[in-house]
Amino acid sequence: MIGVRSDHRKLGAWCFLAMFLLPVAVAAAGDGLLWGPYVTGTDETSAVISWKTPGPSGGAVAYADEAAFFEGGYTAEATDLEKTPLHHVALTNLTPGTVYHYAVTTDGVTGPDCRFRTFGDGPCTFVVYSDTRGQAPYFTPLERHKLVADRIAEEENLSFVLHCGDFVTYGHDLDEWNQFFASGRQMLANTTIYPAMGNHEGNRSVYYETFGMPEWYSFDCGQVHVAVLDSNDWAKGRLDEETTWLEEDLAGAGERWTFAAFHHPIFSSNERHWGGDRTLRQAWTPLFERYGVDGVFSGHVHAYERYEVNGTAYFVIPCGGEALYSLAEEKMAGYANSLEHTLAYLRVHASAEGVTAEVVPVAQLSGDSREVVSLYPPNSTFETVAMTPQRAGEGAAQTPLSPVCAGAAFGIAALWLKKER
Repeated sequence: MIGVRSDHRKLGAWCFLAMFLLPVAVAAAGDGLLWGPYVTGTDETSAVISWKTPGPSGGAVAYADEAAFFEGGYTAEATDLEKTPLHHVALTNLTPGTVYHYAVTTDGVTGPDCRFRTFGDGPCTFVVYSDTRGQAPYFTPLERHKLVADRIAEEENLSFVLHCGDFVTYGHDLDEWNQFFASGRQMLANTTIYPAMGNHEGNRSVYYETFGMPEWYSFDCGQVHVAVLDSNDWAKGRLDEETTWLEEDLAGAGERWTFAAFHHPIFSSNERHWGGDRTLRQAWTPLFERYGVDGVFSGHVHAYERYEVNGTAYFVIPCGGEALYSLAEEKMAGYANSLEHTLAYLRVHASAEGVTAEVVPVAQLSGDSREVVSLYPPNSTFETVAMTPQRAGEGAAQTPLSPVCAGAAFGIAALWLKKER
């Protein structure tokens, strides 16, 4: 069961404005990188630092834990001398639960100091969102996704960001991937990203080459276990195989808070996709209930929705920058709350005592999704959902929380910019 309080009040004008909407250069000044740096595959003792240059080059990563860095700078270096545009450099023998600083050098030029946190055995805070692609000719990721990614980059003590798919519109279009990495640059350089594949990635090789993750997989972060699945049509021919893997994975999750993430929601009241994915609902919800999965994350339908079904919270959070759709008047059974026409992300904090999931609104869009109407102030919260432990068979208690802040921002923040193609 879930306890929740929400606040829908609008707070009037807040002007923070156009600096967020101006396109940024694809490569940051001075470091010569086309993508990144970005962090993937982090666990307790290792992480992978990746980047892409416009042409073939070698490179190196200098790094140190935060204490050593502030005492004297970087203390170690990992190199990749192969002349290639895309690099993945593993950092190993790291200390659990520790902030590391790093900088990438390529072609003799060193980029800015960046940081990430290795996973530990204590509380874990992470962000979930999806659907960050642009929609030509109306807007680009640099105009929409950047708003969300820059706000995520301001979050403190994040262990990772979980992206539930549709990074780009066409999975083979490298120009679109350039825009994704440019718009998410600050976020991607300073926390770890774990991806799930959306239908727009098209099961293309560039997705696998970019993130180095398999089609479905799982990972642990302290008291959190996350199973990442492929919900796309091309995977349904092997649904029995994937479902068998899922059951084995959930059975081994132990007493951790357990979550699942995939692109297509299995509960949705969206006008265009009412009812959600019935095939996946039939295959996977019995496992979510049997093994006490606490939360399920997805995207795809372009409006925030939350459902509570048999003790599991289902969050649909496809609000990372794409066009947003309206929900139908009729809602599915289990419907709990929703937020339309709003760019947003989900912030989740898990500890031994429980889990809180906060919907953080970033920008209000017009009903046709063509314009950014206003920005929300930092630290706004649309709703806070509290979950209490139930993996040991206990019923989850109702735990209402007070909202931090909800509502729209002050004044008109910015207008959309057209992309000429």
